[in-house]
Amino acid sequence: MSDTLRLYDLLDSPFCLKARIVLALKHVPYERVVANLSRRSELRRLNPLAKVPVLVVVGREALSDSSRIARFVEGEFPRPPLLPKDASSRAYCHLLEEWADESLYFLIGAFKWLNPANRARAYTATSELVPSLLPKRLTMNLVRRGIAKRYRAQGYGAEHLAHLQERMAENLACLSDLLADKPFLLGRFVTLADIAVFAQLAWMSGYEEKRLLEAMPLVQKWMAQLEAVEEVQEAMRGEAPRAVADATENLAASV
Repeated sequence: MSDTLRLYDLLDSPFCLKARIVLALKHVPYERVVANLSRRSELRRLNPLAKVPVLVVVGREALSDSSRIARFVEGEFPRPPLLPKDASSRAYCHLLEEWADESLYFLIGAFKWLNPANRARAYTATSELVPSLLPKRLTMNLVRRGIAKRYRAQGYGAEHLAHLQERMAENLACLSDLLADKPFLLGRFVTLADIAVFAQLAWMSGYEEKRLLEAMPLVQKWMAQLEAVEEVQEAMRGEAPRAVADATENLAASV
C-alpha cells in the first residue's frame, strides 16, 4: 500500500499531523514526502494553493485539505471508525473539527508568529520547510514577515497577543466543559473531532502559551490519553504505520 499512497507533509503543520494520525490509527502505510520550498512547483501542480497536506493516490487522484483526506481514508479503510454513525453525532463531530481547523488554528498561528518569545522555537520547528541550499535564518525571517503581514491585514499584531490569549483561554474552558463527563469529545471512542483538536493543541504545546493548557487539568488529561497511544506517537514523529491493530478500540477499553 505504501507504493500507492504518498503524503506531502511537514512535521510542524497541525493539519499534516491530523492526516498522519488518521492514517496511523487505521494502520495505512504511505510514503512521506517532505514538502519543503524546493518542492513548491511540484506541490502547486498537485494543489494550486501549494498547501499541505496533500495525499496522492498513485494512478488515481491527489487529495488536498486534511478534512478531505480524513474522509477519503475513512471511506477506503473503515476500521476503526473515526466518524460517528448517526447523523447528529456526525454533524457535531464536523463542527468541532471545523472549530479546531479555523478558530484554534488562527489563534495558535498568531502565538507562533507574532509572539517574539516564540521566535526561536518557531524557526526551529519550521526549519524542515527550508531546503539545505537556502540560508535558513534569512528564509525564516521572510516566512515570518509574510505571515505577520497576513495577520496585520486582519487587524492583528503583537500588541493584540493578550486579547488573543484571552480568547484561547475561553476556548480551552469550553473544551474542558465538553470533556467534563466523558473521556473523549463524543464519548468513549476517539473520533475525528478529537484528532483535529488535539493536532492544534499539540502544536501549541511547543510555545509560551502552553501555560494556558497547563491551567486546564481535564484538557491535559485528555491530551495525555491521546499522546500515550503508540500510533499517535509515531504520527507525531512523522513515522508511517507498521503493524495492524485496532488502536482506538484498545484506547477506549483502557479508559
